[in-house]
Amino acid sequence: MDATANDAPSAYAVEGFPTIYFAPSGKKGTPIKYSGNRDLDHLTKFMEDNAVKSFQKKEEL
Repeated sequence: MDATANDAPSAYAVEGFPTIYFAPSGKKGTPIKYSGNRDLDHLTKFMEDNAVKSFQKKEEL
């Protein structure tokens, strides 16, 4: 979501840009704030650790 053009829900506290949150399936009211490195490997690991449903990373991305 573009927080410069939209008001973020209170559960998504924006302290700076970019601010990254992950809302697992069924838990949009309690998002998990990401504070790790901004690279594919770290973001993927964060998603794998917090996802409710399993997924597979596509190498062509």
